[in-house]
This record gives sequence, C-alpha cells and structure tokens, in this order.
Amino acid sequence: MTLTWADAEPNAPRDPYVQFAWMLRQRHEPPLGKHIYQPIFVRLHGNDPLAERRELLKEVLDPLSPLLMDPFELELLAARCGPVDPDAGMPDEYALYWKLGTPEDHYVALFNLQDTGTPVALDPTGLNTEMPETSPMPDEIPPEAAAPGPVRPIVAIIDDGIGFLNARFRREDKTRFHAIWLQSLERHGKTPRSVILGEVLTRDEIDDQMLSQGSALSEITVYNALNAKLSLYDGFRSTDHGSTHGTHVLDLAAGADPADAADEVRDWPLIGVQLPPQAIADTSGTKMESYLIQAVRWVLRQAHVIDPTAPVIVNLSLGMLAGPKDGTRFADYQITREAEAWERVKNQPVRIVWSFGNDYRKRLVARLDYERRGKQSIDWIVQTGDQTETYMEVRPIPGQSLEDVSLSLETPAGPASGFGPVPPGCSRDLKLDGKTVGRIYHVPERHLDPETVQRPYYLLALSPTASAFNEPLAPAGTWKLVCRYKGKGPLSLILQIQRDDSLIGHRAKARQSYFDNDKAYGWSEEYLDHRKLLPDCVIRHEGTFNALASSTARQVFHTGAAQLAREMGLIVPSIYTGEGAEWAVPGPTAATIADRSRIHPGVKGAGTFSSSTRFRNGTSAAAGRLTRALGLSAARLEANATTPKSCDFDPDKLTIWPVPEPLRSRLGDEVIQPFVMEDAGSLKI
Repeated sequence: MTLTWADAEPNAPRDPYVQFAWMLRQRHEPPLGKHIYQPIFVRLHGNDPLAERRELLKEVLDPLSPLLMDPFELELLAARCGPVDPDAGMPDEYALYWKLGTPEDHYVALFNLQDTGTPVALDPTGLNTEMPETSPMPDEIPPEAAAPGPVRPIVAIIDDGIGFLNARFRREDKTRFHAIWLQSLERHGKTPRSVILGEVLTRDEIDDQMLSQGSALSEITVYNALNAKLSLYDGFRSTDHGSTHGTHVLDLAAGADPADAADEVRDWPLIGVQLPPQAIADTSGTKMESYLIQAVRWVLRQAHVIDPTAPVIVNLSLGMLAGPKDGTRFADYQITREAEAWERVKNQPVRIVWSFGNDYRKRLVARLDYERRGKQSIDWIVQTGDQTETYMEVRPIPGQSLEDVSLSLETPAGPASGFGPVPPGCSRDLKLDGKTVGRIYHVPERHLDPETVQRPYYLLALSPTASAFNEPLAPAGTWKLVCRYKGKGPLSLILQIQRDDSLIGHRAKARQSYFDNDKAYGWSEEYLDHRKLLPDCVIRHEGTFNALASSTARQVFHTGAAQLAREMGLIVPSIYTGEGAEWAVPGPTAATIADRSRIHPGVKGAGTFSSSTRFRNGTSAAAGRLTRALGLSAARLEANATTPKSCDFDPDKLTIWPVPEPLRSRLGDEVIQPFVMEDAGSLKI
C-alpha cells in the first residue's frame, strides 16, 4: 500500500466540498437509477426579464431538457411569466435541479449559475417510486383571520425534528402552525418532470386529520407514519424520539400554554420547515445549504399569506465552522439577500436569527502571522474511526492575497506533498495505490454579484480513516501542514478545520479532527484543566463562530450563549459559545441565558411529545430565546430599518444587561432575557 502525491491538475468545482464527498461516495455507495440530479440556484441575466422567465419555464417543461423544478419554485416562475408580475421588483432568482453532468456553461446565455448542491437520486430504488405532489403555493393554503389586539409576529423555524403536534404549539385545540414543510431527500413526483422535496401539511390538515382525534391522538404514531413515508432509507427519524432539537428551540422561541389566554405568545402563528435528516447528519453543513435557501424562500411567501404586514422572525439554529466569515458563503449571502429583497419590495419586516456556534474550545481555528517571508507549521490531528470526510480551509485575512503562499502537507505515514505549485483553479491529489484519499484545492475567486466576491482559498480534503466498505482510507494520526510565504510584506493566514462530529442518534460516525500545538496546554484557573491557550499559541479562540452567521445586514441577528453564576452574582459567557474576530464579525449581536449554572447546564423546553420537557443548552437554545425576545418586541420591528439592531428590543417586556467591551466578542452588545426578571439588578456582567 503506497501513498504518493500527484502533480496539480485543472479542477475548479463550484463547491469543492460537494465534489470531493460525491467522488468518495461513488466508491462504496453509488446512487441507484439513472435519474441523478443536482440542486442549483440561478439568477437570470435581466436583459429582458419576461422573455427570460418564459424561456426558463419552457426549458423546465421540455421533456428533453436537463432542468427540473419542484412545484413551489415552478409556480413562482409560472406566476411571473403572466401579464402581471406578482413579485415585481423581486430578483429573478430560482432554485432548480439539472441532470448531473450538465456543463456549467450550458445555459450561460440565459442565467448565471450561483451555486450547486449535493446530487440526489430521484429514483433511488430504480423502481420509479414517486412521491405525491404536495408542495403547495401560498394561495392553496387559506389565509388566517387576523386576531384583534397588538401586532402578532409570525415565527418560523427551520431545523431538525419539529414536534408540530406538541400542545405548546396549539391555541386551545387548534394548531398554531399555518403550515409545516417536512423535507426529505428529493424524489420524482407524479410526472417525470417534477421533483418533490418531502410533504407540506397545512393548518386544516393538522386540525382535521390529527388534532380532531382529541385524547385519542397518538403523536408518536403520527410521526412514525410520516417518517416511514418520507425517510425511506439512511435518515435518522428524529421525531420518533422523545427529545428533538427543533421542538426544544421552537418552544423557547414561541411555545405557550394553549389554554392561557393571557399569554400573547399563544396567538403567534407558526411556520415550520423540517430539513432532511441526511442534511442534518452531515455536520460539515454543506449538504443543508440548498435546503435552507429553498426553505427561507417558502417561509417568506407563507408569512405573506398569513399577514403581509406582520413581522416574520426566522430561527436558524444551524451552521458550520469553517468558511470565509465575511457574508459570502452562499447560504449566508443568499438568505440575507432574500430577507433584504423581501423587506424592500413587500415592505414586510423580516428578522433572521442565527445561533453563533458552540466551538470555542474545540481547537478548530489557528492563525499564522508572518512579518516577512518564511515557513510556519502546525499539527493536524485526524482521529481513527472517522467514517466521514475531513476538511481544513486556509485563507488570508481580508485585504491580503494567497499569491505568494504555498503549502506542503505531510501525512502520518511520511510522504509530504512538498511545495509543488497548485495554481488557482487546480487541485493536487494524494493517492493510495492509485486512488485519491486526499486533495489540496486552490479555489479561485468567484463573483456572486458585481459588488460581492468570494475570495480565493485553499481547501485540504481527506477521505475517511475508517469504513464499513472496502475502500481506500486516509491514514489517521498527526498530519503536518507547512505554509510557506515568499512575499515581502506582512501576512496573516487563518486556518479553520470544518466541523465534523456526530449528532446524537445520527449514523454519521464522524470524529472531529483538531489542531495541536505545544503552547495549547496551559493551566486554566477558569475551567480547572490543562487546556488553556498560551499567549503565543497559534491556535486561537478568535473566529470560532458559525460561518453562516457572518452577515452584518440589519435583518440578521447572531446569538451568543450566556451562563448564570448566581453564587457570584454574575452572568458570564457559556463555556462553548463562539468568539468573533477582528478579521471577520467582531461578535454576536446579543446573547441570551442558555445555562442555569456551570453545574446545571441548559434551559428547560419542550420534549418532542406534549407534556414532556428536556433541558438543552448551546447557542441554539440561546437563539430560540432571542427569537422570543424579538417576537415580544414585534411592535418595534420595522421593514428597511436604519436604526441600530438594539432598537428592536423592547425594554418594557425584556430584561436587558449591557455588556462591557471585553466580553462583546462572545456576548454581543447585550444579554437579554425574554421576560422581566425581578432580581435583574442583583446580577452583573
């Protein structure tokens, strides 16, 4: 068994994560059937909008075309092809699918290809299994009657495992859900030209077919049946279990006693999107991006049906670790773009609430500073038993260039790549007996629009170190990365290992790699262990935040997590909550309390089933609470606001503590509780 490094070859995929993972999948689990399609997102050129829409619609409906659309996106496009454009002023951008292998320039005269996702088998069994076409347009779901009284926010959650039947999401014996989209991996619809992405349940369906059973309703039986229909193979069926992430976060965001007429939260309408379990299981985050974008587009249109003037608050307690962290990762960029465009055109307030990330102490970020030319190295520990891919990104800080930077990667088994050139748009492979087990990509810059550029970077990708299949594996152990700089001025390189762990219950069998350094083992008086990073350690806490939580748009909020330390009368950052950086986002927008104490982590929220509770922490729980704080402040939320984000929070309904400057990189400007605390004055930060 021989490891060798090949020379660089031209290779410029739009998303190298997708390309590398898909290449490895073909070795052990190639998709069944001939109908393999890839999600894409496109922007029409806009030279003749109506003609371009009609041309795209014609292509999608052509039986010989490589393009497909799901019913929701198809209806959006078809509506805009009529004599009156219902979305006049909105960008001409659409989510589609094209047959895998379609050349990127095939439709260059019609649209710009903005992003590509992980390919899917529309007929995974090879038996032409179809799904019902149940992705309704908003006008197929009747609007709700507006309730009298104060402004009602519309709360939406995009997450995994949403127990939508839980009593905390009802108003008396009726659901508060306007609709919930239970996404699953794409399948053929009733016709070969349609793509179905799960199933949508409307308010009437939930009430008439489920809640009408009263005390005879078995929530778990309903979830079992839905999961059996939608998650036909390798997905973890979260709502078959008593504790689910989405249910807990939504309860913190908008749960209420269904019989408590005095609680205004009970009247808030809800919208849900449950992501495919396979997208959630991949904690690198790259599989979820296309589903996230489609979900946000659907949510905004559903909210417009409920009440086109009500603020819509979208909770996104999801993310990844490595990325540009400048708002240009495509999901971050496009979700922000959707929110901004919706406010501008529809004049409906939108707030996007992201969790800031839980990776503060995981040793996933490092910084190499050069005063002048030279070499620096760092150890990269890749664990045994990892059945998923492992990734590291190498990026210069904004305003600097990779032009004079070259890399050498040494394997635990010995052979190093050397500093052989890898020009932009090329890659270099590490091969085990002729088969690729590692790759160094030099990803070139890409323009998302005339003002937005995705900066170039290096991506180091490794195959799994363990497998249930007979496939070549990357060696586990200590890899050494050497970065050589031949320029004349100062340079700072940011190294980030992508998140790669296993969520409870999921089958990813991942093990997180991490950086190692002899300056990373100082004694910590705060945590009473030997994991303190010494001042001259290249491993850093700065930049350990969610790579999708990096937009600075007015509509976007990032949430850190705080911990109560009542014995000292203090509120402190939770041990895990990420930290901003001067080269990226300086910190979260705000934080909420997600831990009752160091001994008692987490906050109480609903379990999957009615009358059950669980304690969970993390910036996801914090983001749920910030969502509620914004909902309670709904009367202050304005479309196209130019005021500071702190103006959105109502001090008469919330408890707000200002954060001193040294802690803002982890807690933001304020720590907020979504209720008034009697003893708030006894606590300080």
